[in-house]
Amino acid sequence: MNVNRIAVVTESGNGLGKSFAHILLNNNYNVILAATKKSFELLSQDGGILQDYKLVKTDFTSAESLLELKTKIDSEYGRLDLLVNNAEIANGFGQKIDQINLDEVRLVYETNLFAVIRIIQVLKPLLEKGIDPSIINITSALGDINKMRDDEFCYSNYCMTAYATSKAALNMFTHLQCKEFKPSKIKINSFDPIALKNCTHNSVTICDGIKDDFIALIRHEESPIQ
Repeated sequence: MNVNRIAVVTESGNGLGKSFAHILLNNNYNVILAATKKSFELLSQDGGILQDYKLVKTDFTSAESLLELKTKIDSEYGRLDLLVNNAEIANGFGQKIDQINLDEVRLVYETNLFAVIRIIQVLKPLLEKGIDPSIINITSALGDINKMRDDEFCYSNYCMTAYATSKAALNMFTHLQCKEFKPSKIKINSFDPIALKNCTHNSVTICDGIKDDFIALIRHEESPIQ
């Protein structure tokens, strides 16, 4: 890469998002951290973060807020090369059917699925102007039916109905978008940071193997999902 690429990482205040942002910074990207509520407040207090990244307060459930994000990117850079959809909500651990609150389920889907659809709709014009543009939707093994059927998989007994089904829906959405975007120059991928069965690789830690996979993905050394 001879020219700095422009990347947006959503909900960068959690450990995983900050890890992705750090990897991108070390691979010749200008990184925009889009964060909401408490994450934005925490990042605002981190002087080191503000020196290296551009921080933008964003409500991922608001079309108006996402349009403001788009305007800021367009005015400063004029394009977008990479969108990492990392924002998510996880709740309802261990809940049985009688304990499920449908309002909480809707809230999870609003961030984990609908916000992803919305931000792609809003930022697609900037991605179309980008250099080898791509979208990476951060998924979870809890939304992988084959893994969840495997009794040896460390999270197979986790009962997180809203979270797991929202990630399964995100996986199907990404698959369909891959087909739609195939004629265009925009590549779209799912990325599962909990790809290994070792339970020490959790949602806020990226081991060396996973880090290498992510770097290969941003360098377009991996093919889009089929």
